[in-house]
Formats: sequence, structure tokens, C-alpha cells
Amino acid sequence: MMDKNIKVKAAIFDFDGTLVDSESLYTKALIHVSNEMNVLKEVDFKSLAGYQTKDIDNILKKEGYHIPDNFFKEAEVYFHKIIETDLETFDGVIETLERLKNINIVIASNSNINYVTRMSDKKGISKYIKDYSCYNGKLKAKPEPDLFLNAFELLKKLDNDIKKEDVIIFEDSLAGIIGAKKTGITTAAITNSYSKEILLENGADIVLNRIDEIFNYIEII
Repeated sequence: MMDKNIKVKAAIFDFDGTLVDSESLYTKALIHVSNEMNVLKEVDFKSLAGYQTKDIDNILKKEGYHIPDNFFKEAEVYFHKIIETDLETFDGVIETLERLKNINIVIASNSNINYVTRMSDKKGISKYIKDYSCYNGKLKAKPEPDLFLNAFELLKKLDNDIKKEDVIIFEDSLAGIIGAKKTGITTAAITNSYSKEILLENGADIVLNRIDEIFNYIEII
């Protein structure tokens, strides 16, 4: 665990599972389709939070599961249906962003930018965000560090003097933490998806039960 009073000039936030509770909705969609099709009943879909659909597909196939051709397509349809009405920000998110409003913030997400910006607008997040580093098929998705490194470059465009030690990354998933740690940037993980013990085992520098607990550890400069 890091010492208190880490000096921060900028922040990089994951989106799904960190700012908005969408990963639980996608897990709900996967379980719904699993039950509807009566397949993959043994799979712990929650343990796959934070991975892209194609990565979940690859992981399950490597574990020997047979996946119906339309499984993920049906899950996506159900997910986009429920997300319009059920998506919520986590407790403390808006308050945290409000307290950080005078520093530069970039989102780094495995999701596509159209979804992230639309949901950011809908949930009152976008006014705090300076730019977005989202998966586009060119940069490698988490757990690779590409999206975070691109986010850092976007921060440098906003402030050429920014250094990695001036930045903090917020994550919730194991894929995200692994990718974030490869950048050398301090990483705070929120227990929205995994326990404190698992997050620490996977390299989180700080573990928070709520995102607004971060102010016990950082000083904005």
C-alpha cells in the first residue's frame, strides 16, 4: 500500500466497472443468455469482468467450452437493452470528479468511444473529461498497457510538463490493473468487482472500497 499524500496533477480513469456499474450488467447479460440457451452454466462470468468479448471467447475456448455461434451476439443485444435503463454511476463517482475538476482527466477504456462518450453524457460524467483513449482495433486492449500509454500521451498534449509520477490510474478489473501496472503509473483499484486481497495480489498500489476514499491518499497539485 502506498503512503498518503501522493501528489497528483492528472488522472486516468477506466470507465466500465470503475465509474459506471456496466460490468455487472454485462455479466447479467451473459448469465441471462447462458440460462436461455442452457449452455455454459458452469462458467463464473463475474471472474471475466473487464475483458473484451473476444478475449472472453478465447479464454472459454481454451478451457474447452463449446460456445454457440450467436451466444455473444445475443448477450450484446440484451446488454444494450438493459443498459439504457439500468446503468448507474457508483457511489462517490460524481463527488470525486467534482473534487478533481481542476486537473486533466482522460478515460482509458476497452469499450468503443461512441458508447463511452454517449454514456458519459447520459450520466453527467463528460463535463469532467478532457479526452478519451478507447479501443479502436489499432491499440491493443487491456491487459496490454496501450490504452493507458495513449491516455498519458493525451495528457502530455494538455500539459507538456506532466510526468508519469504526477498521474494516477483508477481501475477495477484485473485486466485493467495488469495493463496499468505495465506503465509504471500509480494505480488505485476499487473493490467494485474483486476483493482487496485479489486486487493487491495483482499489483494495485492502493485499494479503495469507494472511489472517493482516494482523497485519503492523494494531494492535488
